[in-house]
Amino acid sequence: MKYSALSDIGQKREKNEDSWNIILDADGNPVGFVVADGMGGYVAGEEASRIAVQEISSLVMACVEARDIPTMHEIINRCIESINHQIMEYSNKNLGGLKSGTTLSIGIVKGGELYIAHIGDGRVYLIRDGEIRSITQDHTYVAELVKGGIISSNEALNHPDKHKITRALGFRENYLPDFYRETIKENDIFVFCTDGLYEHLSDEEIRDIILKGPIEAASSELIKAVNQRGGNDNVTVIIAWEEAR
Repeated sequence: MKYSALSDIGQKREKNEDSWNIILDADGNPVGFVVADGMGGYVAGEEASRIAVQEISSLVMACVEARDIPTMHEIINRCIESINHQIMEYSNKNLGGLKSGTTLSIGIVKGGELYIAHIGDGRVYLIRDGEIRSITQDHTYVAELVKGGIISSNEALNHPDKHKITRALGFRENYLPDFYRETIKENDIFVFCTDGLYEHLSDEEIRDIILKGPIEAASSELIKAVNQRGGNDNVTVIIAWEEAR
């Protein structure tokens, strides 16, 4: 797979609390994509996302080499448990008990498949045959209202609680990930992002900017478009694509 990535502070924040990483194998091929969005303000969010990305990145190769999928999930869940403990310990020791936390989205390439672990309101999109869809489900209060049929997708866009997260690292409960699996096909494009991207751009706008090309410049073009719309939050984008063989 090929890839490009970029992270930006945006127009309104004083510091970038997002963290990200791309893990390469011995031959320089990407086997892991990680994006985290810290919460808690300034140092707290920055440290939470840094811990999450650093710790999960160190185990990506173990996941690639895992003998089966349950073993991979077990490795990830054990790491998530450890990360959650570290973030809570950091908050207690350095923030006087104030809360900090982070979202986390992980993609692992193994045997022609992309295995995804996801916590929070970041997203992983798939663009295939000119169509875009979110593989992951947002862990937000508003997403639960939409899923339950209480409000519509359009009503969710301007709901006052749209940023209320229901699952994240740093929580005492509700911090374990959802798992997804996608077969990687020729010309597939995967987009890992924090909510700073889709807060300003619709799914269709994200797709159109990426497909307009060249794809190597798409991360920069997406962030440019976000900042032109106000750039209310930090924004991080990783784009990974499978070229035709």
